[in-house]
Amino acid sequence: MSTVDKAKLRAVYLRKRKMLSSDQCAFLSQQITNRLITFLGMQRFKMVHVFLPILKHNEINTWPIVQYLKERGTTVVVSKSNVESNELTHFIFEHESQLENNKWGIPEPTFGQEVLSGELDIILIPMVTFDRRGHRIGYGKGYYDKFLSDCRDTCIKVGLSMSPPLDVISCTDPFDIALDYCVTPLKTYSFGHE
Repeated sequence: MSTVDKAKLRAVYLRKRKMLSSDQCAFLSQQITNRLITFLGMQRFKMVHVFLPILKHNEINTWPIVQYLKERGTTVVVSKSNVESNELTHFIFEHESQLENNKWGIPEPTFGQEVLSGELDIILIPMVTFDRRGHRIGYGKGYYDKFLSDCRDTCIKVGLSMSPPLDVISCTDPFDIALDYCVTPLKTYSFGHE
């Protein structure tokens, strides 16, 4: 699969997601949240990185996940993007007054206590689609590829996807880092390379 094929797949799956109604998105997000809470409830994590959604683009609503984690006393970490370097900086999330929407409409912290990638226990990863080996197609900017490469080996990488996996994404780049798990509305997939 070439870069062009990846771009085509990305466009197809983004178009499918865009066609969902707000009720469908809310239902799928709730199913993913319920599965993820079951998954997270099996162990205690001190520091969890959560992506914040662009709800108008039908992304998975992670706000209930943030609320659940904070109620458990878990430290929630969110990111701010640097468009020049395509890198993320991470901050402890305390309250919504920290946030402003960036140029893509993503809520990002404008201040807070900075956290290094190596301090995170688990990362919830946004994506467009994924395959049965744990490879994902993201949004094409490379932010998460750089981010994940800076994390320690024991950090658990969990994708969240509204759609089931493709059989295979055949062309992966050397810098691609596979998921450990992916939570979908109907199933939690484990890829066995943690």
